[in-house]
Amino acid sequence: MIFYYYFIIFIFGLVFGSFFNVLIYRIPEKKSIIFPSSFCPVCKNSIKWYDNIPLFSYLILKGKCRYCKTKISVIYPIVELLTAILFVTIFLKIGLNLSSVVYIFIFSSLLVNSFIDIKTKNLYVNIFIVPAIIYLVYNSIFYFKIVEENFILREPLLNFKESVIGFFVGGIFLFVVRFLSNRIMKREGMGEGDIYVSSFIGLFLGYPLIFYVFIIAGIFGIASYFLYYKKIKDPFIPFVPFLSLGSLTVFFIFEILRNLY
Repeated sequence: MIFYYYFIIFIFGLVFGSFFNVLIYRIPEKKSIIFPSSFCPVCKNSIKWYDNIPLFSYLILKGKCRYCKTKISVIYPIVELLTAILFVTIFLKIGLNLSSVVYIFIFSSLLVNSFIDIKTKNLYVNIFIVPAIIYLVYNSIFYFKIVEENFILREPLLNFKESVIGFFVGGIFLFVVRFLSNRIMKREGMGEGDIYVSSFIGLFLGYPLIFYVFIIAGIFGIASYFLYYKKIKDPFIPFVPFLSLGSLTVFFIFEILRNLY
């Protein structure tokens, strides 16, 4: 029975991953995320429902448009699969309750902005607004004892005060790092958007765990520079994906790290 629940969650993840692909493609283009329906960006033909089944249609069509045979970016199935895995692992971590949905909102917004950052090297802070509000409401109803933990809602990993401190510490620390790196390098070494991302992450991971996120993100960033970005001579490394990976890592080992202090 439990396997059935997680299978359904996996399918929901694939479906939402397909929607996230729409956000990743259309938000930077300033296009409606509702209309028109999905279409091939090359031949402009509308994609039929049976060609728009998350992950499976890509495999059936062998990664090509049915009409013009143009190769479909592998990013689409990757986002769908990652979203499905993300949904399942969060429910495994938090449990089959509404609290998992709160963290799904959080990490989904990070996933979408990560791929937008990879694609355009831009960040859309508005994507974080709804998840941040949902998390603050969720956190505050426990902090102010409006509700108690039950089978529907589990207490958040942090209390309200820790979240607020984490929000400011995350943002201020990266602001200082950005300021110093810009002065030393005489050019913009880190985007302003990264500050907002670190504040957002600090909101749900708190202080001092936000610093573990920075360490992990830094390791991933340095590795990607030497393995990829240095070879293509691109000085601008999208940092949001690494902050997201760092936050996801810390989230899953939260209790272990918290017991260290």
